[in-house]
Amino acid sequence: MTAEVVISIASLIVAFAALIFSITSFNRQQDRAEVHARASVKPLLSVRSQTYTDLKSIRLFNYGVGPAIIKKAEFRRGPEGPPTNSIVKLFALDIVWESFVNVVPNRAIPVEGEIVLIKQSLSHLQSQGYTQDAALSLLHQWQQQKTGIVVRIEYEDIYGNQMPELEETLA
Repeated sequence: MTAEVVISIASLIVAFAALIFSITSFNRQQDRAEVHARASVKPLLSVRSQTYTDLKSIRLFNYGVGPAIIKKAEFRRGPEGPPTNSIVKLFALDIVWESFVNVVPNRAIPVEGEIVLIKQSLSHLQSQGYTQDAALSLLHQWQQQKTGIVVRIEYEDIYGNQMPELEETLA
């Protein structure tokens, strides 16, 4: 074998090794990019309450960096109460609600978005004819009845990955 043949074979081996290395490196980079892309759209749900004297609400807020897709929502009074998808059914108040919503499957909550589950205010009650004292009393009852409600939400990201279940007992 001549030196030229040995050099040609060595060059071929080096070129082949470089090709394998490039393909492997590219595949790893693609895998990391996909993992990063999936991680960059994870939702994170939290329950927020407004407990001002003149304003009460319970809201479901998305703190994450991607939309949350609701798969199942349950609200119950205490850990053993019967579940419902409408939190308003857990309040024993004979009033017209300022707003409330039933949480149904496949509803999306965008990044930094929220769903107002239930809301009541002094001004709304007064517009229904309640005196200020009566309206404040109803809002106080609302606050007492809110205590002990369990919120349980199953949700996923936009890729269909199941997120950790949100379960919180309201104070």
